[in-house]
Amino acid sequence: MAISFETVYEQIKALLGQTRTIPIGKINRLDLERFAVAVDDPNPLFFDDAFAREHGYPGALAPPLYLSSVLGWEAGPFEDSLRPDGTPNNDAMAVPIRGLRVMGGGQELEFHRPVTAGMDVVMEFSVSNAELKRGRTGPLLVVQLKKRFLTADGTPIVTCRENFIAR
Repeated sequence: MAISFETVYEQIKALLGQTRTIPIGKINRLDLERFAVAVDDPNPLFFDDAFAREHGYPGALAPPLYLSSVLGWEAGPFEDSLRPDGTPNNDAMAVPIRGLRVMGGGQELEFHRPVTAGMDVVMEFSVSNAELKRGRTGPLLVVQLKKRFLTADGTPIVTCRENFIAR
């Protein structure tokens, strides 16, 4: 079945201006440490509460890219349910792109405050822009998402503007 880029584009455009609030929950200390190890950053601010307090923080911090790097807050899909490009075989990134290949197009991040273990976090998700373009090999969609990570009481933590390309 051929994908109608115009149909997908119209479906994504219909999401412009709509904001979904997604509860992430309390941030787990072990997850923060695992992320720091995975990105090979041994900064003691990420592992040592006393060191972090000596530097004015309430306890160990998350590496700055932690919130914007996590693609899903659930257990995740099993490998046999992934598409050839590695994305879930569903409407990845909460936009209707089923049947298209997806590639990251960059992020712009604004950091408002550090993330600490135990922080209760929510994400406000919206589609900021969508463009249907013609590439050398055919149509493609350029979509900009906005993810605002906030504490449960509404204090901004990180704002992420993320672009992706679907073909």
